[in-house]
Amino acid sequence: MTALPRRSILLGATLSLIHLPAHAETFPNGPFRIIVPFGPGSATDQSARNVAEGLNRVFKVPAVVENKPGANGAIAAEVAAKAKPDGQTIFVCSNTAAASNVALMRFLPYDPLKDFDPLTIIGRAPVFMIVNPKLDVENAQAFVALCKRQPGKINFGSGSASTRISGELLKAKAGIDMVHVPYKSTPAALQDVMAGHVQMCFADPVTSLPQVKAGTVRCLGVGSRGRYKLTPDIPTLIEQGIPDFELMTWTGVLIPRGAPQPVLRSLHEAIVQAISEPAYVERQAQGGSAIAPCTPDEMRQIQVAEIQLYRDMMKVAGIEPE
Repeated sequence: MTALPRRSILLGATLSLIHLPAHAETFPNGPFRIIVPFGPGSATDQSARNVAEGLNRVFKVPAVVENKPGANGAIAAEVAAKAKPDGQTIFVCSNTAAASNVALMRFLPYDPLKDFDPLTIIGRAPVFMIVNPKLDVENAQAFVALCKRQPGKINFGSGSASTRISGELLKAKAGIDMVHVPYKSTPAALQDVMAGHVQMCFADPVTSLPQVKAGTVRCLGVGSRGRYKLTPDIPTLIEQGIPDFELMTWTGVLIPRGAPQPVLRSLHEAIVQAISEPAYVERQAQGGSAIAPCTPDEMRQIQVAEIQLYRDMMKVAGIEPE
């Protein structure tokens, strides 16, 4: 998996000393519209609401979050892509809409590289393998054995490209047969795992870790190369015998292509400052997400690398674009 660039949390303290350019007196001309491709409660939604709070503090205007789930984020992305490129419509999205949809879908009503300007990555985290606690398995090996005893009878839910490809990769690498059940968002899939309607899903830790701690679901493993620094007690899937199972999720910020460069710079500085504040960093860490601000150029490189990564993983998993 391509590593995201690291940035010191001290970046936030530095940016707090930077004065916004003179154009800030005329920008923005009204409230910010923040479009999110998943439902309330998702990791992306939580990040978007923090961005909204930060923009409100810096620019002293409202920032309204609009949730538009569905079609792996393509519905929201199309709306955002067609918005006026004045910097006041902001697309806070996961790597699904920002990159991997290009590999997963035959037709997209938007192009994440041509229709948007990148601003920054907000945070990153590995996928977690989550099961209903009543399922009689305590680790990934036991789950694989259960699937082999009951081929085609175990369901896995997904609410994003990352969680879908995670399940398909598990099938391919472990040699098991499961039935995929799609959802509009990861929280919706997680809810059905909790209710026992599906047996397993992959989810980001921001969404799933509170439920793991509450005992309403069980985490069987983490999809990182080494143990995730925020959950060192949970073993990786690799160390449990699932070869090369490494998949990270991330959340980032895009805006419709064509905004003036001074606007791009002001938005980048304001957003990085907001996500680098110690209280937010700690809150995200408690939820399982590591803050990962970067430059717009670095984010674009990450997007391009992610598209190729998903194309390669789809070949491994035997998935054709939908």
